[in-house]
Amino acid sequence: MQTRTIPSLTTFALILTIGCGDAAEPVGTAGEPAAIINGTPTGSAFGAVGALLYDFNGNGAVEGDDALCTGTLIAPTLFLTAGHCVAWLPPSAQLYVSFEPSLAPVPATFISASGFAYDPLFGVSQANPHDLAVVHLPAGSTAGITPLRLPTAGYLDQLAVGGALRNALFINVGYGVSANRTGRPAFGYDGLRRQSTSLFMALTPTWLGLRMNAAGTGKGGDCYGDSGGPKFLAGDPTTILAHVVTGDAYCRATTWDYRLDTPAARDFLGQFVTLP
Repeated sequence: MQTRTIPSLTTFALILTIGCGDAAEPVGTAGEPAAIINGTPTGSAFGAVGALLYDFNGNGAVEGDDALCTGTLIAPTLFLTAGHCVAWLPPSAQLYVSFEPSLAPVPATFISASGFAYDPLFGVSQANPHDLAVVHLPAGSTAGITPLRLPTAGYLDQLAVGGALRNALFINVGYGVSANRTGRPAFGYDGLRRQSTSLFMALTPTWLGLRMNAAGTGKGGDCYGDSGGPKFLAGDPTTILAHVVTGDAYCRATTWDYRLDTPAARDFLGQFVTLP
């Protein structure tokens, strides 16, 4: 386990990779909805889903365009996100978390994190990237927010055996950008926490695959900045089954989400929370 304390910060260039959920410079997209694909603002719903922020320009102010990734409160002092959101940061990086439904132009409230940890096996294997991280928050800083639950071991496998995933609908929640549906790829950002739904596509020992072709399914998906954002089975918005890790570069077709019910995920998470 790599645990880092975070007292201060220097300015770093933000690198955009093709994995859906990595942070991106906001780009206006005329005529297209902003934020999570084909989604709607959550308002006060999903209050345990927050944004992970980092002062990219080093000006000492936390602003809406400092959003790095999405994540979820899983214990009063523990915020779950994706490993690739933090693995590139220096040991001195100061992170912040906000649970506000809107980050723009600045979040009304935010929490200064006290440290973070990511799975030491992150990036070792493409088959299982161990793409998990937790951000530590000060005691008492999340009062009034109810943490969400992690799944039991093999929960998605059990649903698959029973046929419950065949036509299942999943809920995506995040602060990320949106993608236009046709033409040259462009991505819009408005700082709002949004939700959308995606249809089940596939299940592997590591991944939950969802379809997010809005034109073909009428549903939605996720994109850059939604990494670490939770996936819920429709009808149960309190149990996080997976979180965003990757997808197609244009955010138009598929999303692949890292399962939280596997032995690898539970081995890491069990160091920080009591697992169901």
